[in-house]
Amino acid sequence: MKTPTFLTITDPIRKTAAVFFACLFSLITGCSFEPELYPVTGKVTLDGKAYNRLLVYMRPMDETPDKYSLGVGETDVSGKLSLRSTAGNGLKAGTYRVSFSCMVAKGGEVLDGNEKHDDDRTLVTEDIVPEPFCSDTDSTATFEVKPVSTNEFIFDIPGK
Repeated sequence: MKTPTFLTITDPIRKTAAVFFACLFSLITGCSFEPELYPVTGKVTLDGKAYNRLLVYMRPMDETPDKYSLGVGETDVSGKLSLRSTAGNGLKAGTYRVSFSCMVAKGGEVLDGNEKHDDDRTLVTEDIVPEPFCSDTDSTATFEVKPVSTNEFIFDIPGK
């Protein structure tokens, strides 16, 4: 059986037009290529102790970070963690390197998370998270975000 001539696209202009309208149709119908984000919660402590505003960073191990795979979160006074990416609550599935930061006033005074300390030029701070856990590239802590409704990250950072 012979293919009808209106179904064959041999003319370059018709081919270009067909590709253009196919792309336009995909955009109009809401065809999205954004990956799904999966929630990451949990508890993080430092040498067994919970700290308010202990920061947790997750970066993908096998790819360049993007808005779906660069995560940051902070703990509350009990160590409870909720993490998000730039794209929303959660991260796309994958394996992540985890690093941490916990700033205290020089001498060990824990900074109150309810006060703004950025403008206090007399305040000298130090990060109490030991190497390698405070390093974006050398931290040995990893976590796999799975395509499930709950990913729980529980970690105790060893003390100095």
